[in-house]
Amino acid sequence: MTTRILGFMAATAMLAFAIFISPVDTHAGDVTDVASPLSATIGLTSFQAASVVIGQVDFSGSLFNQGGNPAADTASVGFGSIGVGPTGTLYLGDYSNQRVLGFNSVPSSNDAAADFVLGQPNLTSSGKGTAANQFGGPQSPFVLNKMLFVSDFFNSRVLIWKKLPTSDQVPANIVLGQAGFGTSNSSCTATGLSAPETLSVGGGKLVVADSSNARVLIYKKIPKKSGQKPSVVLGQGNFTTCVTLNNGQGVSGSPSAANLSYPAGVWTDGKRLVVTDEDESRVLIWNKFPKKNFQKADIVLGQPGFTSNVINNNGSNASGLQSASNMNMPYDGVFSNGTQLFVDDQKNQRILVWNTFPTQNFQAADVVLGQPNFNCGVRDNDGSGCTQGTPSANNLDDPTGIFQIGNQLIVADGGNNRFLIYNGM
Repeated sequence: MTTRILGFMAATAMLAFAIFISPVDTHAGDVTDVASPLSATIGLTSFQAASVVIGQVDFSGSLFNQGGNPAADTASVGFGSIGVGPTGTLYLGDYSNQRVLGFNSVPSSNDAAADFVLGQPNLTSSGKGTAANQFGGPQSPFVLNKMLFVSDFFNSRVLIWKKLPTSDQVPANIVLGQAGFGTSNSSCTATGLSAPETLSVGGGKLVVADSSNARVLIYKKIPKKSGQKPSVVLGQGNFTTCVTLNNGQGVSGSPSAANLSYPAGVWTDGKRLVVTDEDESRVLIWNKFPKKNFQKADIVLGQPGFTSNVINNNGSNASGLQSASNMNMPYDGVFSNGTQLFVDDQKNQRILVWNTFPTQNFQAADVVLGQPNFNCGVRDNDGSGCTQGTPSANNLDDPTGIFQIGNQLIVADGGNNRFLIYNGM
């Protein structure tokens, strides 16, 4: 567990932002996966300016809760996550305010106020809890048809609403990772979780990044009851081993195509799977959806091969400058519209965009957001080279997630306590 993650658990953390939407599909389970289809490709240019900011009055603001108390238009450590319902309802995870903000539609102007809130009795309250209508630290809202899923990082659980909530503090119906509502125990068992960062649903399958357990859990069908067991585990050889960089024998090992150190972000369309392995500064891709425990990935991004884990690897297993191929701790922001792939290269303060889904190890990205070029990696880059500046519509400070709806890309800019909306060209 990294120092930053320990900070999360102390509630001084960043708010994680991973945003996903599911493809049209059906499956043999009891829930039909008919969420919005994968979006068409979106035209973006490097260092493009965002068009709308949520959580701040304008693009120059960066203070949590805009320097005051929680309100309908603020965010505290703005990494949340986003889910969009079939009627356009928008859900933003506001981690350090222990709430999910609900907007009846995607905002079109700066400083928009939320219409309702989950996890709190009103839009001016904050505070942790373990009840069905409370959060410890919500992340990764995900909408599937008329259902809402939220990973509650601090409480080591995933919450599921059978019907999309559209009013204040509606309680969840199902909890995973705990025996029931009211507890927040971390455990390495088939039914336990430890600080799950994100989740994704595709093809009727639920995928959860069980981050501090160094594993990814796969449910072949959407759970219908609390405490349900997953079907497959990745990163570990079984459901009771949770060792960082596990080599399948319960002892630490070197990076490989099968093990994980801190899986934070997950995305799936039910046919492919993408996982960000944050502490190894890499992204793993399974070209076919995994069916067995400890299954090897097919492609690695951010590193020249599966056995290297150097920050900003320059292709020769030596630390180098930022480039279009390397990474520095990609976090829980990973998303694909079916063709393009988007990854938050968090500590390089940028979003990497592949305009076609990667097919080779260490493949270079095509577009970068948050930096004027691929060689820069300084937070709040002011556009005059690689020097630190003040927040603007172009730069990012610890971005933590990505989501596309239509011709708009939504990015959580965690260090600036805001969400940015980019309009496609």
